[in-house]
Amino acid sequence: MNGVSAFVTEWNLIKSTKDLNKEITNLQAPVKIAPDQHQVKKINRLEVKDLALQFKNGEYLSYPDFTVKQGEKILLTGDSGTGKSTLFKLILGKLTPSQGEINFFDHNGQKLNFDLDELGYIAQDNTLFPDTIANNVTMFNSALNNQISGVLDQVGFTKDLDKMSAGLNSQIDLDKGNLSGGQRQKLVLARALIHQSPWLLIDEGTSAIDSAGTKQVLQNLLNTPSTVIMIAHNYSTELVSMFDRQIKLTNRGDAD
Repeated sequence: MNGVSAFVTEWNLIKSTKDLNKEITNLQAPVKIAPDQHQVKKINRLEVKDLALQFKNGEYLSYPDFTVKQGEKILLTGDSGTGKSTLFKLILGKLTPSQGEINFFDHNGQKLNFDLDELGYIAQDNTLFPDTIANNVTMFNSALNNQISGVLDQVGFTKDLDKMSAGLNSQIDLDKGNLSGGQRQKLVLARALIHQSPWLLIDEGTSAIDSAGTKQVLQNLLNTPSTVIMIAHNYSTELVSMFDRQIKLTNRGDAD
């Protein structure tokens, strides 16, 4: 009878939690992604119109209207304070504009609503991890390992790698800073190349790389099908000519 009593107790317990278990199961069901999400590869153009941002301290930035088409290579320039980096943050949704719109459209002219994190972005303060050269390039995706050497060669990091005894397994020490600024930038650019983002925003991505190295990087980067918008200062006429066109911001918000 003790065994029967224990069985009945447990059975009642199971029945009493049936609804709770059903609720938990529903919560664990796969999340349905809206059909208009994750469509970064379908972007045909970016349009910026009547865009402006008012800061709490009273500073005001306004931008010219412009359109960037899929596959274009755009150089974004302008004096300090004209809002180049801020423009990227607005495009990425990290800041909300005070007025105006930033919209992405597909080939049919339909507005796209997607996860802005899918846009490739290289910030000024490039991020590396205390791990191997290889993992910093692939972002721990071992399926990309066979492409590492190729992208490192494209950004001119091969000679740097040859000087490292452990090669691709060399550890990056963020505390000791065992990489120069230029080397760090090359690795971040290699990461962008290996992941082949259809749209790539680069903020001063070659500022610590010498002129010859910058030219090599641009030749390879601008030869990809990716749409590239790049902020840069003090580029030579030769380097500027490698882009399809230039958008120059001024304090009045004019554009060239």
